[in-house]
Amino acid sequence: MPTASLLNEFPPVSSEEWEAAIRRDLKGADYASRLIWHAEEGLDLKPYYRAEDLYGLAVPDAASLLLAGGARATGGWRIREEVDSTDPEEANRAAREAVAAGAEEIAFTRAVIASPSDLALLLANLGEIPVHFEIANAQAIHLLMDRLRKHEAAHPAPLSAGLDPFADLDVSAAILADRPANLVPFVLHAEQHQESGATTAEEAGLTLAAAVDFLAEMRERGIDANNAAGSLTFSVAIGPHFFIQIAKLRAFRLVWAQALQAFGGTPEQPRARIHARTARWNSAVQDPHINILRATTEAVSAILGGADSLYVAPFDECCAEPNEASRRLARNSLLILKHEALMGRVADPGGGSYCLEVLTDSIARNAWKLLQKIEACGGYRKAPEATQSSVTRNAGSS
Repeated sequence: MPTASLLNEFPPVSSEEWEAAIRRDLKGADYASRLIWHAEEGLDLKPYYRAEDLYGLAVPDAASLLLAGGARATGGWRIREEVDSTDPEEANRAAREAVAAGAEEIAFTRAVIASPSDLALLLANLGEIPVHFEIANAQAIHLLMDRLRKHEAAHPAPLSAGLDPFADLDVSAAILADRPANLVPFVLHAEQHQESGATTAEEAGLTLAAAVDFLAEMRERGIDANNAAGSLTFSVAIGPHFFIQIAKLRAFRLVWAQALQAFGGTPEQPRARIHARTARWNSAVQDPHINILRATTEAVSAILGGADSLYVAPFDECCAEPNEASRRLARNSLLILKHEALMGRVADPGGGSYCLEVLTDSIARNAWKLLQKIEACGGYRKAPEATQSSVTRNAGSS
């Protein structure tokens, strides 16, 4: 077969020639109003992008930094199943059934760990499966740590919990001083900003500001930046704007790596641990089956953006208690994406896309500017006006 590119048969076309052709076709219509998509404040998308659009980007080789620290040779994302039963035995049964049906990670959303026996029941026969406990307090975290020390061989997979890192900073520091390496006790919820009306850059910037505040508080208490960073999961909702949501996750990895390096984090650590789920705010109640299509495109955005784990909500979650059929349909959509569409074989598949790289850079720049504004006001928890004013403005105008 010929090795020369077929494109060599065609003469190169400059951007000026493309622009001239576009303006002729517009026949006098306003270019900006017809072809520029003003997606969000500070985020305008052109009708096309070319290689020259990458000139001058803050991080031209974005993929290398996205994959810095804990780099994955493949997509490596996991299919998460949420189990909402409160009874430990019932929750464990549902979890094992989900694993048998293809789930690769379990999240107990309502189970309360009140004793070592509760924990033993919940984890029975799930040793190779990462498990997340959404309801957690300091007592539950200590039970998890004791379990990992005494029965590490019985559960080698990572465990995580949804403890608020700011609930008690002294307790958080004490947990970090003693936590096993495969326990991730804290979650920062980025989805609350999206659900409140924040723009994509604000969502990334506010979440970053909270994480930076946590790193600073832990440093004051003698906790190493790598240890503090490794204790965090970022929980993110994926909305309907396909390319913007891909770029959002890529941009957050960039700014998180930059922030962590400023705290002295090592190159092996920067990769943010991101759990993604399909958004709630745009679910259709009157015609819930349309949510199947919405959730699928949102799931693809999360995968291409580099989420570590992903949960697709059942299509009827917004209007009824999901049943086994709707749960199975949601889980199977991820199985198809992973095993039939093969959307787990490549890490950062969007790297090098002119549009995605420009979007990533724009979101990252604006998120970093918001972080600087919040830091100038004293930090995330000390600057409520800085963290809420723009979100309130956008929610009010939507």
